[in-house]
Amino acid sequence: MGKIMVEKDVADSEEIFEAVSHPQRIKILRVLAKSSLGFSELKRAVSIESSGALDFHLNKMEGLLTKDSHGHYSLNKNGYAALEAVNAIERYGWYKRAFYFNIIAFTLIILWAYLNFALSTSFLAVLILSVAWIMLYSYWTLVHRRAFIRGKEK
Repeated sequence: MGKIMVEKDVADSEEIFEAVSHPQRIKILRVLAKSSLGFSELKRAVSIESSGALDFHLNKMEGLLTKDSHGHYSLNKNGYAALEAVNAIERYGWYKRAFYFNIIAFTLIILWAYLNFALSTSFLAVLILSVAWIMLYSYWTLVHRRAFIRGKEK
């Protein structure tokens, strides 16, 4: 615990994935992104009761953190990049689930409207509104959010 951490380049992506492979470590990243904290402050902020457990997690995250001469931990450039990657994965995972949910809801609404209204004016109104919604939502998800596009981002 008494050693000074210096910023280390994380050349190996396996180290980064290992560093963010635990929910508690992601919580540590999020807390340290807001401000640098000492060991005890960090322990309270992330609700870890055992000093040994926090020390274990901090050692796993060594390539993502720096520790200054006052003993305050903060994120280095790799730490901020890892946090952004975690946030992007969570965000795009949610977008995909929401997109699939909307496709299923669209299908069920059309099926329900067809079974209840057959080919009446009410069915056509539900069909037109549902198709308009799914087209807008698809555009927003696929083009604006780029949720399913791999490769370079904007």
